[in-house]
Amino acid sequence: MNLPEKILILTGVFNLAYGSLTGFAYAFARMKAEFPSRYLQAAHIGPLMQGAMILGLVFAFQLAPLSETAALVGAISFAVSSGFIALKDTVDWLQGIKDEFKENPPLGKIIGAIGVTANLVGIAIIVYGVLVA
Repeated sequence: MNLPEKILILTGVFNLAYGSLTGFAYAFARMKAEFPSRYLQAAHIGPLMQGAMILGLVFAFQLAPLSETAALVGAISFAVSSGFIALKDTVDWLQGIKDEFKENPPLGKIIGAIGVTANLVGIAIIVYGVLVA
């Protein structure tokens, strides 16, 4: 197993762990309100989905004829992306944001932009790798 695959596996497992931990916070919030913060829900469900997706990307990285450098940049991009997207949702939840598109919180906007940009880099690399195969 090479370094990019290890990064993806570790990132996937961390995402699953974080999604599970925020599940406890979500369960406690649900005891108090039928509809708790959408960003707490996103901080719970998002990492669970990201974790499964990133673990699946290990297979795609194994099949894509990428250079070691491109694979490493792609894996790091997906790791950074998933971390920043989970962080954005967590920060929005902790700040009590109701609708990030209406309220436009500066910190969430910056964190989200980093996450989305990193995700686009990772996607571009793996799509290129899969198309070249």
